[in-house]
Amino acid sequence: MSTEIALSVDGMNLADAMGFTATTTPQSNLWRVSTVVKQGVDGNKVVNTPMFRLRKGDEEVYTEALSIRLFAERQQWTKWDSDNSTTQKTVLAQNLNGDLKDTLGGFNLGRPTGYIPDWDSVPEATKTIIRAVKRTKVFMGMATADKPTNDDGDSVEMSSELPFIFDVKNPSSLKSINAVTGTLVSKGMTPIEHTIKLSANKQTMPSGTMFAEISASLGNLVGFADGDNDLLRDFIAWIERTNIWVLGKWDENNIANISAEDAAIVGSIIEAQDFE
Repeated sequence: MSTEIALSVDGMNLADAMGFTATTTPQSNLWRVSTVVKQGVDGNKVVNTPMFRLRKGDEEVYTEALSIRLFAERQQWTKWDSDNSTTQKTVLAQNLNGDLKDTLGGFNLGRPTGYIPDWDSVPEATKTIIRAVKRTKVFMGMATADKPTNDDGDSVEMSSELPFIFDVKNPSSLKSINAVTGTLVSKGMTPIEHTIKLSANKQTMPSGTMFAEISASLGNLVGFADGDNDLLRDFIAWIERTNIWVLGKWDENNIANISAEDAAIVGSIIEAQDFE
C-alpha cells in the first residue's frame, strides 16, 4: 500500500469528512457489526464466547477479533421502540451538542439537551426518557475478520476487507476505541491508514445477563490504498442518504403542522427506506 495518496471529499477537510478531530455504499453492501456472547458446547461443558457478528442480508459470520480501518464516524441519539420493533434515531452528526431532528418528528427523541445540575429535581417521566435514549457512535470502514465462522462454528471464506457499519453504545467500549483513534490523530495519522485491532471481552450484569465489551488497540501502519478515496466518498454518501431518510420521517410526522401545499410536496418525496 502507498502512503502517498491524498484523500478528499468535495473540498472538505479530510478530518472533518471522516468525523475524527484532534479533540480530547448503499446499505445493502454494508456489513452490520454487533457484539454478542455466543453459547456453544466444548465436550460436556457449555462455553460462552464473546464475539463479533457481521451480518448482511441473509449472510452472517462470527469472529473473535476484527482488524479495522475507520473511514468515518458520526454520532446520534437512538431509542428502541418496542411497540413498532424498530430503532428510532436522530440524524447523524459530528456531535450531540445541538437539537437533532429525529424519526419521531421531534428533536433528540425527547431527551433534554445540556447539563443537568440537579438530577433529583428532574421529573420521573423525563428521567425515563433520558435512560431510554442512548448516545450512539456510528463507525464506518473496512474490516478483516480473524478466522471467521458460520453460526455452527464451521470456518468460512471471507474477502480480505469488508465494508462495515458499527453502532457502539457501551461507554467502556467507546472509551477504548476513542483512545486509539485519539492517539492516531495526535500523531498526524488517520484511522484509514492505520489498522485498529478489536477484541471482545465477556462481561456480566448484576442480573446475570452476559454481554460483550470491546477492547481496542493499535494495529499496523498500512498507508492509503488505491480506491480508498472512492470508499470515503461512498461512506459520506451513505451518511447523507441516511440523514435524508431521517429528515423525511421527521417531515412525515409533522405534515399536520404544515400547509397543505407543503404537505403534498413532502408526501410525494418521502420514500419508505429501511436503514436498520
